[in-house]
Amino acid sequence: MNSRTSRRVAESLVILLAWCAAAAAQPAQRPDIRKLSQHFIDARDSSPWHFVPAGNIKDVSLSEHRGLVTLREAGKGQDIKGLLKSPLRLDDYPAPWEFHLGILQNHLGQKGLSEKQINYAIGLNLAVTFSDPKTWSKDRSKPPADLKSLQLFVVHLGSIGENYRLGIPAVRRTPLNMGDHSPEVYMFYGRGDLAPNLNGNWKFPYSWVGPDPSDAGTWSKRGGPADTMIRFRVSLLSPTSLQIGAGYGDHPGWRMRNVDVSKFGAITGIWEIGPIISLDKWIPSVLARDLKLNETPAWLEAFRKRQKVLGKGDADKSTLDAIKKSLQVEPPDPRFGYYIDYATFHANGPADIDQLSDEFNIPGFLADRKFYVEGNGICETHSNPGHMTVTLFGHNSSWAMCPILRAGAVDFSVRKPPFEIETSFIAPGDAAAWNLWWNVGMFDKAKKFHQWQPGLKFIPGKGVRFFDLFNVEPDQVSRNRELNLQFAAGFPKLPAGGKPIGMLIQIPDKDHLRIGFRTDARSPWVFSESFDAGRAFGGIAKFSYPCLVSFTGRGVGGKGWGSGNYPGFQKFQIDYVRFRYGLTK
Repeated sequence: MNSRTSRRVAESLVILLAWCAAAAAQPAQRPDIRKLSQHFIDARDSSPWHFVPAGNIKDVSLSEHRGLVTLREAGKGQDIKGLLKSPLRLDDYPAPWEFHLGILQNHLGQKGLSEKQINYAIGLNLAVTFSDPKTWSKDRSKPPADLKSLQLFVVHLGSIGENYRLGIPAVRRTPLNMGDHSPEVYMFYGRGDLAPNLNGNWKFPYSWVGPDPSDAGTWSKRGGPADTMIRFRVSLLSPTSLQIGAGYGDHPGWRMRNVDVSKFGAITGIWEIGPIISLDKWIPSVLARDLKLNETPAWLEAFRKRQKVLGKGDADKSTLDAIKKSLQVEPPDPRFGYYIDYATFHANGPADIDQLSDEFNIPGFLADRKFYVEGNGICETHSNPGHMTVTLFGHNSSWAMCPILRAGAVDFSVRKPPFEIETSFIAPGDAAAWNLWWNVGMFDKAKKFHQWQPGLKFIPGKGVRFFDLFNVEPDQVSRNRELNLQFAAGFPKLPAGGKPIGMLIQIPDKDHLRIGFRTDARSPWVFSESFDAGRAFGGIAKFSYPCLVSFTGRGVGGKGWGSGNYPGFQKFQIDYVRFRYGLTK
């Protein structure tokens, strides 16, 4: 056995022993909050979710539109809620964790296919308690006395359609509907006693297009609460602190608001969380009053008084009453159905970064549920099912995707190694230079930061190359002098496009790390030699916030790399991103 072989055997033994020791030291497993998630794809099963009250549900279907819950009301004037089988005890599911709710607005409602008003409110319901779980009733209809709740709705009032309809004239050309000429309005609107700062109109803008000015209304509305795809989010940061937010479409990002509930105490349980449809008298009575939409117009009251002076009041009373009634806000129209897309949970604390992993295997469920997506690209899961496709715009810029982690780094004092980051992707091809890399690094015990940027760069004419210190020149590879990882057996030949590439960062213990690559899921990993962080700077205390990055140029004032736009859009098809406590065999 030569010295190089002996060293590699020794390294493998160190990794195996480290894994065994660390696995034994991991904290006891808690219930996995992800098991409460539903994408409603199985037409036979919505568990652990159900919908109440049964008396106001005309029908509920998982098969009518696969991947959606389709709900129709029975017109009994009761709100419909989606509920979990049981309340959530924070002792079982401690903070921090996330809940995400997706709904689709009824497009026929948005299109205005009705001579009546098309008024609806659907959104997020959250009810929490601060009482001892031992005192909770097993009857869900008997909530704890200290229950506090909030609801955040996407609201649509009025109508326009392809031809002019009356809708709600009072909202036309007002700040409420963004100055739109149409007699309809969209908004996010909050209510409840948990967080008064969330109540009322969130003033989340949207845009409209069409002739300006126009008495016949405008063509279409886009963005914000007018988008077909609406997203809601609850971030439980601690037992006294939450964030509530809304987003829309495939546009990344959220409008978030903070909620401090410390004046009530510490949350002990989530009594209700999920979708809610407002079907009682809230829209025509409370919401219309708050928005001042049911007030009789001054011109109508003046005309009524004028008719009375002229002695025509009794003759025209029925006509004037009919006009007044037509201007009042109506309750929801039972003919229009409601669609719920998904209701998902995941933890996101420093010990639970593994729950931010994503297989990207649900078409339409987008990356920014678990990742911040920013920069020079569009991310979607429609065009290549089973992958998140990143389409770069083709100009001089950059793109990045970072996990939404409630911590600045992976803290190995909270949960110890072994730890891995694995991804698999199909690269853009050999038409132009490309790169994909992890922007990471390590903090030692003295809190000193050690930068590391491992990844791959395709250089036309030279193939795919490894680097661990990024530079903006498309034909140059830079290496990290401190880590200086080497591939003793030679670096594998990797495809420039068309076939998958696997990339694996491995931290077997706080003193070592290495990186590996492979060409497909059946191929063995080709690892670099192990870097001894313990010897170099005393070991890894924290592994910094891991962001996946790609550049297409040299930055401000620099030149692009020829990646191009049409017909040369560069695309990365990312199969998965996995954060894992443990070691790949």
